[in-house]
Amino acid sequence: MFRKPKIKANLRKKTLEEDFNVTSIEDEQKEIESRIRDIQEAQRVRQRRNGMDAVECAVGRELAKEFARLDEDPFRMSGGAMLRLTDTQRAALNAADIEADIKEQFKKETLLRDEHEEMRRYVEARLKRQNTLDDTAEDSNHKRAKLLSPEEEILFKAAERVKNCSSTKKEELLSNQMLVGIPEVDLGIEVRMSNIVATEQKKAELLKKGIIPRPVADSWKT
Repeated sequence: MFRKPKIKANLRKKTLEEDFNVTSIEDEQKEIESRIRDIQEAQRVRQRRNGMDAVECAVGRELAKEFARLDEDPFRMSGGAMLRLTDTQRAALNAADIEADIKEQFKKETLLRDEHEEMRRYVEARLKRQNTLDDTAEDSNHKRAKLLSPEEEILFKAAERVKNCSSTKKEELLSNQMLVGIPEVDLGIEVRMSNIVATEQKKAELLKKGIIPRPVADSWKT
């Protein structure tokens, strides 16, 4: 039997010169990378550092960052559309609300005090006017008592009683109106007296027709 001859593979072996060339190339690359890193480090060291801008000087660095984020994302979509506030900012907002409430309450108290002062002046003026009217009414009563008949005297006493009741109700209404700040319209004494006379005339007509019971004369005299 014949043996098949072996074919020798032509394998190229690195020579010593080629190994030296590869090693020198790698060393050069490492040296270049080292020089680049040194240059970058020198540039970073020589880089001028910026100070605080106008916004940071005004509101501080933390809040300036929030403003910068707000400029980049106005509707806060990246953070769920919620503005993140620090505890200091929340305290400042609460303090502003409290100060506004205090100012509003002080304004209301000032207006209420002015209303009380106006009401006091009005009451004093009404008391003076009422005292003057009482004095004139007493004088007129003395003069009228000498000229009127007993029936007319009874009617005038009834009118005075109705006048006193209506004035009491009017004073209560006045106090309520002054408390709520509604101004009163003064009709004048002549209009009031004409209303009283008309009321008494209507009452006399009803008494004549028998629609209402006739009061006892003694009760009117008391």
